[in-house]
Amino acid sequence: MDGTSVSSDALPAPAVARAGSHASPELRRALANIRVIIAIVAAIESLALSAVVQPAVAFVVLCYTVYAGWLGWREASDRHPVSSPLASWIDALAILLIAWLVATPSSLFILLLLFPVLFASLSFGFASGLAVALFATAGAVIIARAQHGGVVSMESMLFPLSILGLGPIVAGLARSGVQMNDQVTIADRLLEQADPRLGLQRVAAIVLQALERHFTADLGLLLIWLPGCEPRLFRGDRHTRVVELHGELVDALLGGFSRLPREVASVHHVAHFMGKRRIRRHSGFHVARRRPTSEARTPMDELAGLLEAHSLVAVPVCRRSPHPCWLLLDSASGRHRSGDAELLFHVMEQLAPVIENASLLEQLSDEAMATERARIGRDLHDTAIQPYLGIKYGVEALARKATPDNSLHRDIAALQEMVNNELHELREAVSSMRGGAGRGADVLCPALRRQAKRFSELFGIEVAVDCEGDIPINRKLSDAFLHLISEALTNIRRHTRATRAEIQVTVEPQAFVLRIGNDHGPGAPPGQFVPRSIAERAESLNGGVTVDLRHPGVTELVVTIPRSPDRG
Repeated sequence: MDGTSVSSDALPAPAVARAGSHASPELRRALANIRVIIAIVAAIESLALSAVVQPAVAFVVLCYTVYAGWLGWREASDRHPVSSPLASWIDALAILLIAWLVATPSSLFILLLLFPVLFASLSFGFASGLAVALFATAGAVIIARAQHGGVVSMESMLFPLSILGLGPIVAGLARSGVQMNDQVTIADRLLEQADPRLGLQRVAAIVLQALERHFTADLGLLLIWLPGCEPRLFRGDRHTRVVELHGELVDALLGGFSRLPREVASVHHVAHFMGKRRIRRHSGFHVARRRPTSEARTPMDELAGLLEAHSLVAVPVCRRSPHPCWLLLDSASGRHRSGDAELLFHVMEQLAPVIENASLLEQLSDEAMATERARIGRDLHDTAIQPYLGIKYGVEALARKATPDNSLHRDIAALQEMVNNELHELREAVSSMRGGAGRGADVLCPALRRQAKRFSELFGIEVAVDCEGDIPINRKLSDAFLHLISEALTNIRRHTRATRAEIQVTVEPQAFVLRIGNDHGPGAPPGQFVPRSIAERAESLNGGVTVDLRHPGVTELVVTIPRSPDRG
């Protein structure tokens, strides 16, 4: 697990903001500047068509110009940018009102009415742009009839009907432009950050957090299952770091993902009517055939029920893999659209090589590390162990010379036992290096008890060890735990007057938890602190350290190390 967070400026403002504008800040500023130009052009045209400047015309033109300038200032200064679709309706209404007050037909006003359609389409989607186009057409028809004395002719209806024809075209082109811009922007930003050399965990964290922010999702799941690797499922949401999931939930989700059609990207909505009846809405498209399909309706509904999701979008990832690889986003407060699935699919198609390379680099790194460990183990067996054997034989010879009535007999026997224990641990370490990472469950608990016993004998501090049951941990992490415990016991000896310490190792669904407690006497507890060296060692394992002083007379150090497939 990698708890890496992506900075808030990693991607531009959400392109699919459920309660606001889809457009990026740069596009919104450009549209605001165009609005100012539109207002100025409308003012010039109205003055040119009016023989005498009417107060009503001047007032509406002045109000709209001030309104356009105010919105432009807000966008330019990044102070509460326009996020309501009402702005496009105000634009259309103002232009229609000016055209009606001027009372002189002008094709320029018809062209100006295309701006609200463009603004609504770029900012709030195709449906919003189409609605504004229909409203502008209806208003233009009413004005045309009024200007021609109520007579309906082909000439009088030509310009109003042109809005009805051009409006959807403008809205459609704007929608395609927004999608293409979003695709390029998101992919470029993620490709800059998601370096395969960072490893699969870090890449998954960057991708999930960035896409969750961009699509205002409350939950993100990324399943990566490449050839020669175990399936790895990463989960992220708005409030916590990205974590790697394990256990029964992973098995259940793997079953759900495996039932999804491999070539279908889909969006699935679930709502409840009167708190009881479930209302479902589904849309999907076949990514290879490029046509709509509902093949994923049933498995998507099952996933939505398993996750208690509201608005799901799921797209296939790394399609060359023989195993299912999926990206899934859920929004509890908004609604994903069918365009989101298509956009996400194209983005993930560009990121697929990065994900595959990150996984491949991890495999190569693990293989190289195992080979190097084996080589070092062989070297240690041939060199480092031999001097310890000499010490062992010397102590054994000294023990044979010291008869039971010798005053040093007991000390020599203790020294002999210590040398044998140290040599045994050294042989185990060398054996683990020569044999690879291996499992450390059968090493950690016995080594921990030996360490506690030796510490108690040397310093007179009683150490109780709670390390029972199956602990699925590899040798590398087992060694790290022993170092952490040794350092914690040293701190207890140096900085406290404790007479007793307790060590507990437990396994939780997402993490290994190490608790080291000691009594601090009946006096006042120490101030809040975190041992720096232990915290740094835990952070190197993507973990964390906390100090618990809630229990009277006891200081407890809690070290949490995330679980992952390579650790157990």
